[in-house]
Order: sequence, then structure tokens, then C-alpha cells
Amino acid sequence: MKDEVATTLLEVKNLKKSFYNNVVLNDISFSIKRGTVLGLMGQNGAGKSTLVKILTGVYEKDGGSILIENKEVSFSTIKEANDKGIALVFQELSLALNMSVADNIFIHNWPKNNLGLVKKDELYDRTKQLLDSFNINIDPADKVSDLSSGERQIVEILKAVSKKPQILILDEPTSSLEKKEIDVLFQFIRQLKREGYSIIYISHHMSEIFKIVDNLVVLRDGKKVLDCKKEESNIQQLVNIMVGSEQKLDINYSKNEDNISNEIVLEVTELSRYPYFKDINFTLRRGEILGIAGIVGSGKQELCETLFGIRQADSGNIKINGKAVKIKDPHVAKKNGILGLPENRKTQGLFLDHSIKDNMITCILDEMKNGLLLSNKKIDETVSRYKAATKIKMGDNNEIIRYLSGGNQQKVLVSKCIAANPQVLVAMDPTRGIDVAAKADIHNILRELSAQGLSVIVISSELDELLTMSDRILVINSGTLTEEFKPNEFDENKIMISMHNSISEVR
Repeated sequence: MKDEVATTLLEVKNLKKSFYNNVVLNDISFSIKRGTVLGLMGQNGAGKSTLVKILTGVYEKDGGSILIENKEVSFSTIKEANDKGIALVFQELSLALNMSVADNIFIHNWPKNNLGLVKKDELYDRTKQLLDSFNINIDPADKVSDLSSGERQIVEILKAVSKKPQILILDEPTSSLEKKEIDVLFQFIRQLKREGYSIIYISHHMSEIFKIVDNLVVLRDGKKVLDCKKEESNIQQLVNIMVGSEQKLDINYSKNEDNISNEIVLEVTELSRYPYFKDINFTLRRGEILGIAGIVGSGKQELCETLFGIRQADSGNIKINGKAVKIKDPHVAKKNGILGLPENRKTQGLFLDHSIKDNMITCILDEMKNGLLLSNKKIDETVSRYKAATKIKMGDNNEIIRYLSGGNQQKVLVSKCIAANPQVLVAMDPTRGIDVAAKADIHNILRELSAQGLSVIVISSELDELLTMSDRILVINSGTLTEEFKPNEFDENKIMISMHNSISEVR
């Protein structure tokens, strides 16, 4: 590696930021050397997002300084930050699925002729050169919709790289990826390091952090509480420092068969939706948490969306409490006691520019009425009850939900669903993109609800989560349910093999 790799590229000194009287960042200082990866960690609400927004020109700092190559810089727009060499890759991908890889990567800088028309050949060549420089085997002409989740994440990063930054900020880059795709992404990140890029890597996945970063910075309540090399820390220490406690979080649950009734709440028979899944058969008991494991594209997402009415089945039967139902939309699913917790809270689950109370009562508007009008008393009582039950950190009930941390947004979404008192909750990646403490809270909430008789179906991109949460795990592979694992049969390696093998190898 070049000698310049050892030099400090970015230095943050005594950074401060407040909103009204709320101190969000308090005297934050750290540095990152060229060609290294810095892991930025902390619970939701610790100050990570505000720090990133200052570094990328969304917010202006109240105090302190930012230096790039020992020169102080300031910026008040994203473009100014890009021009100074800092680019952000968001957690939620911003790709246009119906456009080509080349179109997406250079979307803000298409080569054009004198008439303003895009030079397609030049665009293709520039994209091919960029892909080849990182040994990425993707055709620039491929549609993004045809790529895997891992390939899309790489295209999103290359979109940022095309702006020729020195510093890349990656926000939860693996949140929707399977293990094999994560391995490919990490190879790409290591190549970026060899090319001299400095990377700020934000993640709640502890095991990933120790595989890919060189140094760690942890924030808590707006303050820096740890700054060290990764070799100087470990997972338990990080958890303790992030939550401000020496007590290990209670995230391992004992399976209790006594809480699970023999009563069948949901029965699925020969359910098919082409080309995603076919001839699906399973039952769900009252009080049971059923995990469904599968890789991206296995059909697990489409199966769950069919159960709560986002998609319609082509054939097969669904019974609720022994009664056959035809679920044609989410309203019919809700009427029959099935509610879905969508995987993307921002685009599918919440009204971000509305208040906490508006979001929390959207599934129970009729119950909140006195006559023809909504009752503020009923609404406030409901919000207070679920705020306490799900440990939501919030101010006023009228607070706009966009300004809550990701973990607290997710808790509002869970509250919205369980307020409707469903019999079956279909939870799709229920802890995606939230910190370890919020994750433990949501696991506890689902466990407590199952003990009270709620039946839960969980799919997750994290197999560890399914092993922790589930009373039983089904594996879906290429649209077919292939194996069932009971608690005494839980084995991560066996489940992984079942998820990835071809159908002929499984059977």
C-alpha cells in the first residue's frame, strides 16, 4: 500500500450541534486515515445521523471544525460536501430500477453532445471502465431490476464513487443482504481500501463491524464514549458501552411450549403465486412464533405479502380459525385478523410527515371515535399505553415521526399493528436497521405478545434473529417449503445448507 495510506485524511474537532435546547452532538472529535475503514456505532438517537448530515452538508455545525488533508472545510449543501470529497451511500437505495446500471451510476453526470443528447457509447465505456477497475462482473447495459440485492448495493456505492470522493460514508450497507452477498460486498470494500478510499462504516451488526473495520468510534447521547482500534475491543464491550450498562442485554429467549396452544389459528394449503412460490402447506398455532428462512429471491417475501393481502394467490386455500378466507387486499386480511409489519417502515409502514399519534391510530380509527368524531382522550390514552408498552422515547404525542430515531420509528410501527389486536402478525425484518437495544426491546415485545396468544410469522435477513425468536423454523427454497426445524433441531449450518442447496439436493 502507498505511504500516503498512513496519513490522516479526515479530522473532526470538537463538533457541536443542538436543535433548540436539545444538545445532539457534544464536543465530538475523531480522525480517519487514508485507506482505512472507521466503524461508527451507537444506539438510535446517539447522534450518528446528525454527525453524518453535518459531514455531508445537510446540517451546518454549531461549533468545532472539519479538516480534510489538514485544511479546514465547511459546506452547507450536499453538492459542496461532494465537491470537497465526501459522498454518502444511504441505507435505502436510490436506484431507478427500470434504468440501466450505466444510467444509474452517472445519473447526475451523463456525457452529452452539443444537442444535449446522452452519448450512450461513451456512457457505456465509462461505466465499463469503472466496473473493471474494481473487478465487478456486471454489464453496464443490465437493468438494475435484474440485479441481486448485493449487486444493487455495489452499484449504489459506485454511483457515489463516480463523483470521485476521497471519503465514503456507508449507512447500513448490508441491511437487506444475505450472507453470500455480504461477503461479495466486503471484498469490494477491501478493494476500495486498496485504492486509497477512506470509509466511515455505520452498522448495528456487531459481527460485521469486526470483520471489515480498522477502528471504532462509539457515540452515546451525543457524546463520544469510545475511540479505539478494533483489536482493543470486543462485542460485549461495545454493547455495554452503547447502552451505558455493564449488564448484558436479554436477547436470548428460552422456548416455552406451555405458552403455545394446540389450537390452529392459521392453516395454509397448496398456496401458490407464480412464479414466486408453489404448493405451500403449513399451520400456525395460537401463541406460536414461526420463523420462515430463505435467501433473497426464495419466495419468502412474496409468501408473506400474500398472507396479508399485498399480493393475491393464484391458487390454494387460507383458513383462519378453521374458516376459509379469500384475502384479496390488506383490508380483508385485517378484517380476518391478519396484519403485516412491512420491512420498510419509511416507505411502507409510516406517514413520516404526520405525528406519532396520527400514525399509531391509523388501524383503529373507528375505535377512537365518540360518535362521528375522533376522541382526543381515547387517542391520548392509546398513545400513552403503547408508548409505555414498547418503550418509545418521544416527546409530545404531536411530534412528527420523521424526527424520531429508527428504533423508535419501528416501535411506533409495531404499536400501530398490535393496537388493532390481530390474531396473526406477519413481521417482515422487524428489526432491520435498528440498534441492539431497540432490537432487544422488539424481541421482548413479540415474545410477550405471543405469551398472551398472538401468533407471529417472522422473516428476517438475519438467521441469528430467527434462531433467537422462533418456536419453529420453516425453510423456503426456490419457492418451495423444503424443511422444518423444531427447537431441538436448530442448527445454523443445517438451516443455511437447506436455504442455499438446490431443491434436488435438499430432498
